[in-house]
Amino acid sequence: MNEKMMEVFVRNIVASLPRSRRKLYQFIEGIEDSLAQQSDTREEFLALLREHSPHHQAADRFHMSIEETVRFMHDIEDEISEKLENKLKNYKWIDFTEQLHGNQVKNNRSTQYFFVIS
Repeated sequence: MNEKMMEVFVRNIVASLPRSRRKLYQFIEGIEDSLAQQSDTREEFLALLREHSPHHQAADRFHMSIEETVRFMHDIEDEISEKLENKLKNYKWIDFTEQLHGNQVKNNRSTQYFFVIS
């Protein structure tokens, strides 16, 4: 499984979450991604996480306690992991190259078309 495909699956799973779960997850992930882009090292990233605390910001924004926010985020991450694991077990690549190109496949071997089901 390549990394891009896993990203596609995760985006799909996040998009299918109920609105409240999706909003909290995207809020925290957005802050974490922004802090990661500002960091050159793991240590800088961890320092920025402590300084900006995405979970505390989310607790304030969504009117929750920090404990509720952390627990809710863990539940969401567990749900995403479980759904991703199921998708990874069940996904299949179907090669549609010949159906789309017919006899031209022999002439154009550099282009292939796949359909992914999960």
